[in-house]
Amino acid sequence: MRLFERLSPDTLLPMLQTRADELLRAIELTKKSLNHAPQGRLRLARRNNVFYGYHVLDGGKGEYIPKDNLALMSKLAQKDYDEKVLRLLVRMLELVDDFIAKYGAIEVDGIYEDLCKERKSMVVPAQLSDSEFAERWLAVPYKGKGFEAGAPDLRTMNGERVRSKSEVIIADALERSGIPYKYECPRELSDGGQRVYPDFTCLNLRTRKEVLWEHLGMMDNPEYASMAVKKISSYLKNGFVLGVNLIVSMECSEKPLNQTEVKKIVQGVFKVK
Repeated sequence: MRLFERLSPDTLLPMLQTRADELLRAIELTKKSLNHAPQGRLRLARRNNVFYGYHVLDGGKGEYIPKDNLALMSKLAQKDYDEKVLRLLVRMLELVDDFIAKYGAIEVDGIYEDLCKERKSMVVPAQLSDSEFAERWLAVPYKGKGFEAGAPDLRTMNGERVRSKSEVIIADALERSGIPYKYECPRELSDGGQRVYPDFTCLNLRTRKEVLWEHLGMMDNPEYASMAVKKISSYLKNGFVLGVNLIVSMECSEKPLNQTEVKKIVQGVFKVK
């Protein structure tokens, strides 16, 4: 897939926006803390390796804080800290917001999108739009397993044939969320050159990486369950990680797959609404 473009997806702006949101929340919490802080500030003095606290008001030397009033001492210490950190947080947010505004105006993929069709065919772009990348990924040909004679004709919302009603649910959930996928696209595993046909090979457009989705539909069948465990074990040995680039959904006769579960999986892995 890296042949499609030279740059990986730009995740800097989302990360910075998340940081800006965190800074804004921290500023609001700090201001709220300061609004409830006592007047004055804390002065600490040490005599004979013992610290004494003084409540300083209006620039005076301060009134001694008894040891049984540690709550006041803590509130004043927190106030001193909050005043210092607030200035820094505000400055950090200003810098991040300024960078987001300037950096967000730069669109590398727009240069390629503005080219005519003939020029596009002659260059390797630095970065593609999501739609262009997905189009190229989907255009790579492959040969699936095919269907046996007499198998039920089950179709997804875009007319694609699959093997089970649960696969219809998964395919339609991916389609509604705008996640490109290939059905039963073959893949070679490293252990013994084993060829597998994952139910769905999905494209995570945020990362430009593939995510395999295996649905295990007859887990109350001991023989099927044993084969399923071996299949997932083989994926794990080949570097696939559950929840990262491997999704496994399961069902049995007493607990069939439902749309709500599938939607949660799609939202959790692909970070879509």
